Amino acid sequence: MHPSNSLLVPVLQKFSERLLRAQLEAHAKELRPDDRKKFLGKQFDAVTDAISEKLEMSYKDAPVLTDWDPDLIRSSIRCWTIFLAGEANFTLGINDFSLGAMQLELGRPISFSAITPATQSETHGHRNEGVFVNGYRIRKTLSKVESKLCVIIGPKRYTENDIQSFDFVRQSGNELEDMLLVLNGRAQKSFGEPSDSAVKMLITHFLSP
Repeated sequence: MHPSNSLLVPVLQKFSERLLRAQLEAHAKELRPDDRKKFLGKQFDAVTDAISEKLEMSYKDAPVLTDWDPDLIRSSIRCWTIFLAGEANFTLGINDFSLGAMQLELGRPISFSAITPATQSETHGHRNEGVFVNGYRIRKTLSKVESKLCVIIGPKRYTENDIQSFDFVRQSGNELEDMLLVLNGRAQKSFGEPSDSAVKMLITHFLSP
């Protein structure tokens, strides 16, 4: 049971663009931070409900999770979890975020697909095939010149002693895009981990070199 591109990708594209439009709407309304957070939270809840309905119609034996439930994940033969990489960016109105869905069997991630709406980038991963961005497989290559770039994942802050050997530091907030830089060798190292359990599982199983 693998996700069909004809099913999953158009759904993720449609609803990731909906989230992007919601950010623009919140900006146009000049909402205060708390009101923006509530407004965008409702939009994301509506999107996850719509994606869940689509997946449940095609995969009737697999529950669709919008919150990480370890017990249900371990006890389900198959299940889906919907994730948002760059959740803080989305809430703040920054368009660097990715909407995706990950498939698990007996608690183990099997595959995932994600869309970054601002760039229309498609990322797919499968346990036995690797990770692909816009149809091209991501492979870490050895470079003669080190990039001197590190990426920081999650909310933890690092001191100068931790990162002083790097000339460049990226902390964008979109964990998927950040880890792709590490996976393809453009960044030398990552620090930290996301607070979201689904995104953490995604990184551990698909995006760690």
